[in-house]
Amino acid sequence: MKKIFILTLLSFFGCKNEPICTVNENSAGKEIYDLDEATCFISLKLNKKKSDLSLIRDALIAEMNYMDKIGLTSDSPNPESESESNAELDINQMVEYALNEEKVDLTKEQLLEIYDTEIEYLMFIGVVEE
Repeated sequence: MKKIFILTLLSFFGCKNEPICTVNENSAGKEIYDLDEATCFISLKLNKKKSDLSLIRDALIAEMNYMDKIGLTSDSPNPESESESNAELDINQMVEYALNEEKVDLTKEQLLEIYDTEIEYLMFIGVVEE
């Protein structure tokens, strides 16, 4: 009787393999960056828990703030202005910014993993090519 109870208990808890979030497959190739979707995409790729979503989001917000600070983002929709920017994205400086300025509660290795995986999201939405 104990074995049946334990097996039933295990199967009950084992069925909770629902994804923590979902990525809209229709976003593929749309060239529209969505913070929530990027957060979800990265967490699924890295096999993270629901509790990690806010940390990943914090890392992505820190990245956006860093890009604003160094002049890599612009409010103007003119694509020519992007090529005129002489600022360059240095991932190590961005990680240091996230850790020291934004106080993101992740390690350097975790941030690098998130930013590396974000490239896959950017490829998914068609912003960058392989």
